[in-house]
Amino acid sequence: MINEYFTQLLYRDRGLDWFAEPLDIPVDDDIPFDLKTRATDEPYDAEFIYTKNDVFLETVNADEFCRRGMYTAMFGFLFGGLIPFAVLSFLEVAWDFYTDGLSVLRCVALFFCSVFIFFLSYVVCNAHSAWDCFTYRHAAIRFNRRTRQVHVFYTPKLGGPRSYDWDDILATITPFDNGGYFVLNIMAATPDGTRYYDSFPVGGELVKHEECLGWWEYIRRYMEEGPDQVPEPGWYHTDRLSLKESFLRWFPLREMKRDKARGHDIRYSQWRMVLMSPMLALFSLGHFVSMLTSREVVWTKEIREACGEGG
Repeated sequence: MINEYFTQLLYRDRGLDWFAEPLDIPVDDDIPFDLKTRATDEPYDAEFIYTKNDVFLETVNADEFCRRGMYTAMFGFLFGGLIPFAVLSFLEVAWDFYTDGLSVLRCVALFFCSVFIFFLSYVVCNAHSAWDCFTYRHAAIRFNRRTRQVHVFYTPKLGGPRSYDWDDILATITPFDNGGYFVLNIMAATPDGTRYYDSFPVGGELVKHEECLGWWEYIRRYMEEGPDQVPEPGWYHTDRLSLKESFLRWFPLREMKRDKARGHDIRYSQWRMVLMSPMLALFSLGHFVSMLTSREVVWTKEIREACGEGG
């Protein structure tokens, strides 16, 4: 998953056990929110929720949510589409080699075709698109009220799902992609709050700081005060394969409807969506291919039982 690419990029020096040793918390981080104090009067689900019930609230890692399909479109479609042409050229040169005999020019052409095919295959399999396809359909994060834990889904490559105590987390709001948007970031800290084992952005990007604050309050109030203290989400995301949902992931029609209802001016967003529609359509197809080649999230038996889902 895309979020695991960034995890490995940031923490490549941590060894094979990514989360065994805690790291120092950066000194420039904001002051974390108090888990017992309301951050705002209006909790906001932000349409980042997959499941909400009396036991757990499931959302997603923002790095995966905001980029899914983009790298498949940028790398997978581009380089993957060139592979058949490279193979065809290789076969054509090989046939000439077989029928007309050996020549220096054909040997050179065959060599470069082989190198080109190998290069394209390497790029498709090892570039960002490889983290987008043939994996799981979303990087799930669960907030479990029953056990007061946060369950974070990782693939076996990073050791599998991990669980952290809710009372040890540190939550802050940080800029996303260096400007323009905000994201809720959570650290799984040591009990004394001086170091952390894991850090992950929760949900997705939001334009306004107040909205991100409301998103945090939704999670906090669910965990501290109960599911009845937060409104039901207006939209649930799913793992199902749907071309419509793939297009809605990249064409912000629901988001603009939501923002208009909240009193925001959406004219700039409408024009931007129209101008970017060819690229958004390509990313939407990339999202669909990414979902098509991936499988649904399966939690460990222990976490499923802790969430009341049976064995």
